[in-house]
Amino acid sequence: MESGRLWIHSLLFFIFIIASLYVLDTLVISNRLTTHYQNIQLKKQPQLPLRFRSDGTFKILQVADMHYGNGMVTRCRDVLESEFNYCSDLNTTHFLRKMIHIEKPDLIVFTEMVQ
Repeated sequence: MESGRLWIHSLLFFIFIIASLYVLDTLVISNRLTTHYQNIQLKKQPQLPLRFRSDGTFKILQVADMHYGNGMVTRCRDVLESEFNYCSDLNTTHFLRKMIHIEKPDLIVFTEMVQ
């Protein structure tokens, strides 16, 4: 009889602990993890539709997996030793600007790592 009663008390205590943790998470912790709240507005129609060029082409520039750090302070990886002192995030920005100017894409897509 005593072991059955102990089992019920243990179960009720366990349920109380789980419920307390749930309430703590929803009321205190989750609110502090949210940095800001902003309403999302979706456009029903784009201002201008995507269009093909007169020759029937549509050029897409995909920029994949760019890792920016802290501008000039962040050094490049996987470059020659002679280029290391002059290579930074600014080189990536310069290269991207150059690619956009040369290629003149109709659409630029920024994506994560593509495998």
